[in-house]
Amino acid sequence: MPIPAFTIDGVLPPYVGPNGPGGAAEDLSPYAVTALEVVTTLGSTGERRAILTGWLNHRAALRAIGFDRGFQWLDGSFVEQKDPQDLDVVTFLYRPPGIVDPNQLAMLMRANLNLFGRGQVKAAYNLDFFAVDLNGSPEALVNVTRYWLGLFSHRRVDELWKGMLQVRLEDVADDLAAEAALALHPVPAP
Repeated sequence: MPIPAFTIDGVLPPYVGPNGPGGAAEDLSPYAVTALEVVTTLGSTGERRAILTGWLNHRAALRAIGFDRGFQWLDGSFVEQKDPQDLDVVTFLYRPPGIVDPNQLAMLMRANLNLFGRGQVKAAYNLDFFAVDLNGSPEALVNVTRYWLGLFSHRRVDELWKGMLQVRLEDVADDLAAEAALALHPVPAP
């Protein structure tokens, strides 16, 4: 499904289709889209393209240390009809091979704070980044998913329901196509 058009309120709709929120799963947020669709639909300004460049670079860096399976929820002001400062990203990751228990995962994440530390990621990539362990406890996964969905499915100012986007992490070719699309409209120098 292509990225839905913004509503009259300037947000992605929480659902599309004639059957309302009880309709088909693909008609509900978060909408499954490609990185190329994100770039071509939402990369309309130099600032947005700079944020998207950071997002794609961060995805490549995660893959480089073994986090190459999972998906990301994109939200925040970036997926609204306004000028964003960053992109909010909740990343649901499967552990790299050989990382069996939570302590090993925590050690790997601490060793790569440039990719997992919220402040470091914000400064380097313009992302407000949150990671979720898909190999963790099922109950903890449900609870943290409930938290992120509840937090990001509403606009803070007026509590308006809004939608999110979901992009797979495995599709390197998709990211390369998105990078090529960004290269057609380079980010202006500051």
